[in-house]
Order: sequence, then C-alpha cells, then structure tokens
Amino acid sequence: GDVMRLVVSDKILKITSFLVAILWVSPTIIEFTVTIGKQTYSWSAFVLLFLLPIIGLTYLIYSILMKKWWLCLFGLACIFSFPITMALGAYLLGP
Repeated sequence: GDVMRLVVSDKILKITSFLVAILWVSPTIIEFTVTIGKQTYSWSAFVLLFLLPIIGLTYLIYSILMKKWWLCLFGLACIFSFPITMALGAYLLGP
C-alpha cells in the first residue's frame, strides 16, 4: 500500500508542478484583474505576489516531510517568483 501512495503522490507532484509552471507563465499570455474584497490586482501581481508564494510554502513543508530536496528548491523558486521573474525579464528583455 505504501509504494502505491508514493507513486500517486509523485504523479500528483508532477501534475501540480506542471500547473504551477503554466500559472507562472500565464501572466505573460493573459492579463486581467482579480478583485478580492475592495482590492483589485492585476493577474500577474496576483500570481507572483500571492498565489505562487502560498504554493511554494506548501511545497516547502511537503518537501521537508517527504525529504524531497528538489521539491524544496521548487518551493523556494515559487516563493521568490516575483524577484526571479523581474530578474529574468530584465535579463531577457533588457532594463
């Protein structure tokens, strides 16, 4: 039973990692506003400053529990997605 659970969680991890990657790239393709309460965020700000850091934190906790260190790095990348994206943007597109 244990091996099966690991395989399932591995599949889920691959799928969620793929979804996170799509989410990260999505602001470059789609741009709309998200309204939470009285605050209105652009989709890119919402993804980079709100969604990805929360996902990254979840990954970090999970990676420590599962002792999957590559996942730890992935979690950190999600948490720091905003500065990473800004740096990449500046590097690729120039200042």
